[in-house]
Amino acid sequence: MGEGSNNTLQAVMFDYLQSQKSGTVAESENAMGLLLRWFGEDRDITALSPVEIEEYCSSINDNNVDSSASMKSLKKFFSTLYKNETIALDLSRYIKIRKRKTAITSSGQSHEEQFDMLTQEGWNKLEEEVEDLKLRREDISEDIRKAAATGDFSENAPLDAAREAQGKNEGRIREIEETLKKSRVMDSKSIKRRGKSAAFVGSTIVLKNRTTNKQNSYMLVESSESNPKEGKLSIQSPIGRAVYGMSAGSEVEIQLPNGEANLFYLSSIK
Repeated sequence: MGEGSNNTLQAVMFDYLQSQKSGTVAESENAMGLLLRWFGEDRDITALSPVEIEEYCSSINDNNVDSSASMKSLKKFFSTLYKNETIALDLSRYIKIRKRKTAITSSGQSHEEQFDMLTQEGWNKLEEEVEDLKLRREDISEDIRKAAATGDFSENAPLDAAREAQGKNEGRIREIEETLKKSRVMDSKSIKRRGKSAAFVGSTIVLKNRTTNKQNSYMLVESSESNPKEGKLSIQSPIGRAVYGMSAGSEVEIQLPNGEANLFYLSSIK
């Protein structure tokens, strides 16, 4: 860009998106949005370094965002900027697209496996719960045997209750085992590498409601680990979706359960 040109990340992204074909804009916007939240709208794009790009890509991959599509869009973005001499260094070379494990379905078709990220504490709790549920199997089976021993199967409330308990117990076991199967533990190294730059799974955030001036701390987790009473919010919740990928110092409008939209300030990320 020549002298006097606007090199801010927001301005350059806007020009780039305007030049894209309509069919690819939506996908590019998602990738651009995360990048914009991470580095900030006013960041001089010509000052971005390879190390910063590598750290950003590592964090996106670690947090299981749709990284493959996002990284491909960013690779194209930076490659285009380099070709038209907006940036002096080809930053697309430093964008790594993580390959995911390919699974084969019963029909013989392949698909990429996507994993949820759990904290170590969340993983341990699920493992403990499923072990407790398996230990309950014998007790429930004994309850069924005792209730069935009466010989009355027409109106046997204890038998019905025991069978219902068995169904719920087995259902929960299957649910937890499926969750563990499709999840991975977020290691402490990836959290430290990401630092306090943006809010992702495993981040502890402090939000201040600009309307009420109340301040609360939350840990962002996958939905399977969500527990509002313990301050663990799902990234699929209204708050989680609103702050995901945002940096400290950002403001975001969030619609509350009562239907009101309040402005929140993301004061810190740990």
